[in-house]
Amino acid sequence: MRLTPHLIHICILTGLFGGSAWTSQATAYLLPEKKWEIGLFQPLKYGFSEKTNYSIHPILFFIMPNLSVKVLHHKGKMFSSATRHGFYYPTKLLKILQTGVQVGDRTASLIAPSFKIPHMLGFSSDYIFTKPYKLGTLSLYAGVNLGLVFGDLDPRTSIDLPLVYHRLGVFYNKYGLDAGIDFSKNITDATSCSFDLDLKFLPGFSGRYSFEHKFLFYWQKSKRTRFSIGYKYVYGDFPYGKQSRLLPYLPLFESWVPMFDVQWVGLEKNRKIKKSLHNTF
Repeated sequence: MRLTPHLIHICILTGLFGGSAWTSQATAYLLPEKKWEIGLFQPLKYGFSEKTNYSIHPILFFIMPNLSVKVLHHKGKMFSSATRHGFYYPTKLLKILQTGVQVGDRTASLIAPSFKIPHMLGFSSDYIFTKPYKLGTLSLYAGVNLGLVFGDLDPRTSIDLPLVYHRLGVFYNKYGLDAGIDFSKNITDATSCSFDLDLKFLPGFSGRYSFEHKFLFYWQKSKRTRFSIGYKYVYGDFPYGKQSRLLPYLPLFESWVPMFDVQWVGLEKNRKIKKSLHNTF
């Protein structure tokens, strides 16, 4: 079977860079102290205290070190608010992508080996506002992303793929903005769903914006295990023009397939797990 460069792109980047785009609700709610959760495609989250949560992508951490911190500022019946701050170091991963993969009698790579990849640090900071309603829970967020480059970064090293281009674009544009809305609802005691719409914006950049929409349906099998299935739709402006894509996408079959994930939750033995579909996952 002959792999194509496009298939290699999707397997590597949608699974790694795009992994954060599959995370569940972007709410101001935090995990309780000492509680943790992790999913197949979602980060490891840990409730350090009642006001602070930490999260990392464990597998991705070894090739792209990353850390995110969520800090609670207000918690009440009417609304809750929090800030989310993160950093990541993509240099090592981008250098790995330069090595390429042997495809028949040639080597396919996302970035030409002749380019030098400098050290880079990405920072993000968002303010999140969450308000519960009888119909469901509504969250709004907005923030800024900064890309620090320690050296010369050639524009030709950009990776023009959905979910990837506008996230790495901050290193070429120096900064970017994001905003979004998230709505989640309990359907039954064991099922729920969430809907979101996000904007990634790079002012003055070639390919300035990307709209991302996600819908997920959840089934909470037990207090410790939850399954989810859904899709993600991306519509963005790229250097080669506008493009839309329904994800996950299998280029080998030129077809979309549903996104499936499993989440596990844990807590110290001397603490009880409270069943909740939105606040704990």
